[in-house]
Amino acid sequence: MINVSKSLPDIAVLRGGTKEFKKSLTDGGEVLSSLSKIGYQPLDVLITDNGQWTVRGRPTDAHEIFSRSHTIIDTTREINKDYHDLARRMGIPLMLSKDHNMTLSREDMYRILRQQGIRVPDTITIRASEPLLDTDLRDIWSTYHTPLIVRSLHRNETAPSKLVRMFQDLENAVRDYHGRGIDVHVMTYRRVPTSSVAVLPNFHGQELYTPLWVDTFAGINEIPNSSANMSAHHQAPQFRKDQIREFVTKTYDALGLTGPACIDVIQHNNGYIVVNVDPAPSFRKDSRFTKSLESTGSSIGQYIHSHIVSSL
Repeated sequence: MINVSKSLPDIAVLRGGTKEFKKSLTDGGEVLSSLSKIGYQPLDVLITDNGQWTVRGRPTDAHEIFSRSHTIIDTTREINKDYHDLARRMGIPLMLSKDHNMTLSREDMYRILRQQGIRVPDTITIRASEPLLDTDLRDIWSTYHTPLIVRSLHRNETAPSKLVRMFQDLENAVRDYHGRGIDVHVMTYRRVPTSSVAVLPNFHGQELYTPLWVDTFAGINEIPNSSANMSAHHQAPQFRKDQIREFVTKTYDALGLTGPACIDVIQHNNGYIVVNVDPAPSFRKDSRFTKSLESTGSSIGQYIHSHIVSSL
């Protein structure tokens, strides 16, 4: 266990909120648990889905929490909230906060990476604001190899991604999204292991710390998810570790990221393709970000601790 000094000021973990309440409850709970395991006694601050702040069921507010805490761990996924401005005015750092995260759509992210010479999949976007023509669907079907991934253009949509193999399924999926006003992103799915790497700035003496990657092996008719088999590459040759590290570092820098992220890549034609970048990764125990981070014996609590120590 890390020897956490009892003289360190309080730290508080904000979780819940009005944006992604359940996800934040889980992520915040994992952060609380990780910090507790290394000796901290963090303050658990619950923000209800209607914006009320509580500690152990007692009403409180942002000013009270910020006045008594040295560091705030913000797992709420909220953006542009009054308490973000208050923290800045009080000089209180909000670690892990999503307030300044990249808000690019998946296609915008791909466009930036293409401009930097980083390979990404070929894709097509269908806007919900534009008429959906039968010819559009036929063009997709004749241009892209199957199976296809049909997903929302913006990752904050609640609609799940779909894997389709037949034209009728493609048509149904796209029309469903389109009818609900959701912009659609379509690409060919390559059934190869997805390699996921956690990326953390300023950790373990490195400007960008990249632990071992985790390969996810999806089922025949599945998209990689938390229930799929995962395997960390402890025995990977050094040259491949160096290749992955260089590639994900270039990707991270190209997008101008500043906080923890998870980058998913696949191998293709002796190179790598970026298939996804998550600038707001989940801290669940079964998430690819956490599995990658833990592959080298680190935890999110240790990452937070290192930044607290360096700021004192």
